[in-house]
Amino acid sequence: MVRQKWQLSQMTYREAEEAFKSNPVVLIPMGSTEQHGPQCPLGDYRIAAALADGIAMQTSAVVAPVIPYSEGAAARDFAGAVPLRPETLYGLVWDVCDAFIRFGLDHLLLVCGDHGNVPILERLIRDLKDERAIRAGMVEPFRWLSKAFLEEVYGETSPEIAHGGDFITSLNLHLFPDDVRLDLVERPQRLDFQGLNANTFNQLTFDGHLLHMAVDYREISPNGALGSADMASADIGAEIMKEFLRIGVDIVNRFKTLSTRKPS
Repeated sequence: MVRQKWQLSQMTYREAEEAFKSNPVVLIPMGSTEQHGPQCPLGDYRIAAALADGIAMQTSAVVAPVIPYSEGAAARDFAGAVPLRPETLYGLVWDVCDAFIRFGLDHLLLVCGDHGNVPILERLIRDLKDERAIRAGMVEPFRWLSKAFLEEVYGETSPEIAHGGDFITSLNLHLFPDDVRLDLVERPQRLDFQGLNANTFNQLTFDGHLLHMAVDYREISPNGALGSADMASADIGAEIMKEFLRIGVDIVNRFKTLSTRKPS
């Protein structure tokens, strides 16, 4: 039977004690507070929180309060950005996980809504295994969507999807329509960097060669939009969230059957 409350923030400590008896999967949503193009609200962490909430409703997982900040250094030059130092983010997430481990919980699943956090979290879940003997998990929902799914939803084979455009605009139109400013949408601005192509904010290419080198958003996209928001819609956002929930529920149901305690 699914509990009436699944968000830890809404539980009393007595209710938390009761919920913890079943050793539930604990979802720890996290994202960023940074620009996503001129039209979108800064807090993409709200999408991770909404997803975790929806998954918990179907799986009896517990949802921890969302972590609203990311490493985010590449976006720090845009107003409203709140980036954390990597060691700060690592320490914050470690302490959150450690708090649950203290109460005997061993199925911790990070719901990562910002790709920049991934290298830090990959290191963290390995350290948790080595130092706390707990195999925490991590998922990155924006990597769940298949090429076939995107072709069906967008009606084209290669939609112009990138930071500052979609998926984020459609998801915000679906979840938080009053916060989206479609009147501020601008076409993507993608610059090279001293004659090199910026594949990401840490990878540059030239003549087919890959060079790891850090650049900032402003240096390769003055308006923060690398992808197009012209194709965004609330209907597309609803389809994406539906697919997120389908996959997320499958993963949580599978994750909770795994043995996550490392043998001594």
